[in-house]
Amino acid sequence: MSFNFGDGADVGIVFNDGAADAVISAADSADQVLRGEGEFLDGTMDHAVEDFKGGYAQLFTQACAIRADDRARLAGVLAALAEDVRQAKLKAQEEKSRLKKLTAWRQRADIREQHFQTFQSVASDPMPMEWPVAAPTISAVFSARDRARFAGGAGGATSSADPGKLREFVAQSRASSNILDAELGRVRSAWSGFTASCSWVNMGIVTVVSGFEQLLMQNAADAAWLEQIAAAFETAGSGSMVDTMLNSALIQYAPAGQVGLNDVGALNADQLKAWLAAPANKDRLQGLLSQPGLDPVVIAKWWAGLGQTVAGRTIKPGASQKLLIEALPGVIGNLNGVTATARNEANRIRLFTEQERINAELARTPESLFTSTGRSIQNPHWIQLQTQQKALDGIGQALVNAGASGEAALLGFDLTHGPPKAQVSAGNPDTADNVTYAVSGMLITPQSGFNDWATNAANLQKRQSRNDPGKSFAVVAWINYEPPTVPTVNSGDAARAGADRFVADLQGFNAVREGLGNRTPETLNVLAHSYGTTVTSNALAAADLRVASFTMLGSAGIEKEIRNTGDLHVPAGQVYATHAAGDGLAQMGRFLRQDPRLESFGAKVFSSEEATIDGTQYHGTTEHNTLVHENGGNGYGYLNKDTTALYEAALTTTGNGDRILPGARPVSPPAGFAGR
Repeated sequence: MSFNFGDGADVGIVFNDGAADAVISAADSADQVLRGEGEFLDGTMDHAVEDFKGGYAQLFTQACAIRADDRARLAGVLAALAEDVRQAKLKAQEEKSRLKKLTAWRQRADIREQHFQTFQSVASDPMPMEWPVAAPTISAVFSARDRARFAGGAGGATSSADPGKLREFVAQSRASSNILDAELGRVRSAWSGFTASCSWVNMGIVTVVSGFEQLLMQNAADAAWLEQIAAAFETAGSGSMVDTMLNSALIQYAPAGQVGLNDVGALNADQLKAWLAAPANKDRLQGLLSQPGLDPVVIAKWWAGLGQTVAGRTIKPGASQKLLIEALPGVIGNLNGVTATARNEANRIRLFTEQERINAELARTPESLFTSTGRSIQNPHWIQLQTQQKALDGIGQALVNAGASGEAALLGFDLTHGPPKAQVSAGNPDTADNVTYAVSGMLITPQSGFNDWATNAANLQKRQSRNDPGKSFAVVAWINYEPPTVPTVNSGDAARAGADRFVADLQGFNAVREGLGNRTPETLNVLAHSYGTTVTSNALAAADLRVASFTMLGSAGIEKEIRNTGDLHVPAGQVYATHAAGDGLAQMGRFLRQDPRLESFGAKVFSSEEATIDGTQYHGTTEHNTLVHENGGNGYGYLNKDTTALYEAALTTTGNGDRILPGARPVSPPAGFAGR
């Protein structure tokens, strides 16, 4: 009779006692050194904080507390690791002994079986324990915590320090870290040997080595940080500094979410360039400048604080401003509170890069797609790219047209948030004595009609300059909203949305001019055509934008909720309206809205008909459009050169409305007007 004792009973386990002893020794040693570091550092830390006050002193104290806590936790984990390895060694010895006894017994059993002594062996030589000793699982989890090194914030808070004492702490800290680095090397090497030669043990989660490395990295970062603080105080030549100056020197330590505009604004050009080199920082700044509800007054102050040169009618962006213009042209170019000069530079950069982007995308985008049934349809993305390309072409031509008699500025454009939008100025809105925002109506978009609207702006600016050559003028061709189409012209939705955007843009204009110190009560004027009058009247009723005058050409109607000119934030007697006899379209928009020429509304009405003024013959407006003859037509629009309407509008927008040629008022509201 025989017994089956199983296969491989004589196989040993992989557990090297020497490797285990190395881990125990290294862990115990590191544990002791870590526990002793506190005494090594406490004296110099106390010495450093004697003269270290303010926000950065608080961060230093917090960092020291975190370091002490992490040090104690790591020491505890290493002590536990050493004990776990000791116990694993005992268990391994127990298992090795069991296996040795079992192997010897099996050898004796084999001999007895050969001599037919099997039954005798059960009684006199019992089988040792057959079940193996359970292999222990070793885990050693530790990670060092991050330490805050950036105070941030605005205001006049100050910090003080003795840089010499800070450097003493740095020297002591680095000496201690050198000792700990040697201990880390022993632990790392011992643990590597243990895992290679003690595979019998189950390995749990072991992060003690990487955590030890993290702790020393945090200590090294603290030392470099303190050196920079010391250097900042030494450079300042004083034991006290405002925190914003320290923030500038230490901004690389700021978490992305902690950096504010004031922190960025406090950087010099070299610091800003270095900070922007990190993509995360650039993204953070873009997020800060793109958040809704930014106060243009705050932005204007912040932007000016970055540095610019103002000389007469010229504004030159400073080095820091140029860095932001180049780094974030799409943001700066559309940011209310930034000067028109800077926005123009940014937008011209983006005009070029967007054209390159669209050309590249068009080259790899098919015009047609195929449905699951094999039917060919136009690719929506290709259509969008075509629209964007036409918009860019229109904007480029608008710049040419706006600058026909002088400089032109691209104040903003948007190709991605809904239909394309844009605004171009004939003249410089930053420095002109008189600025008119001219708002277009139905169907005018960057890709269709914007070039003509820019020509209108140039025509008005030139006429204003001829009327008053002693002043400078700028006219902004504004189509920064989504205009209605023919089927939707009687809806007020586009006007309300456009009014919100118009309010924001004029608030930005006011903030810039106030910041430059060249804003007067006569500076800002508004002119609008067709549905643009619905947009602008909503805006002027909603907010006091401090406009000097409001002029309406061929109005598509004013919402009945605006009872009269008294509801508009415009000086009394400075609201004007005209409607040409040949304009047969404007009244379509007034079916449910009121005609601003009504006596009850209170606007001053001027003529758009053929007239002789001061001995010069002017053409009458023959249709609803603003530009006809210059496009090869046979008639004249409201803003064609040498028209009565253009001449009169140049008067109303420059404080000379008392010289207008009176026009005809309607006899009564249209039949469809619902009244008030």
